[in-house]
Amino acid sequence: MAVRRIFVEKKPGFDIEAAGLCQDIRENLGIKGLEKVRILQRYDVEGITDSDYEKAKIMVFSEPPVDIV
Repeated sequence: MAVRRIFVEKKPGFDIEAAGLCQDIRENLGIKGLEKVRILQRYDVEGITDSDYEKAKIMVFSEPPVDIV
């Protein structure tokens, strides 16, 4: 079976960690022009069926109300 890669990112408004990191970089590294930081979680999945994969994307690897898959 193939390895499938899933990327998950918080939706705008829920990306508090990324906003904090952006602010930290601006202040501590002096990169004043930095406007946004994105944090993506990467998951590699193998050995499951197509239907289990589709279910796992929204039930295991993400929270649909707050994440973009």
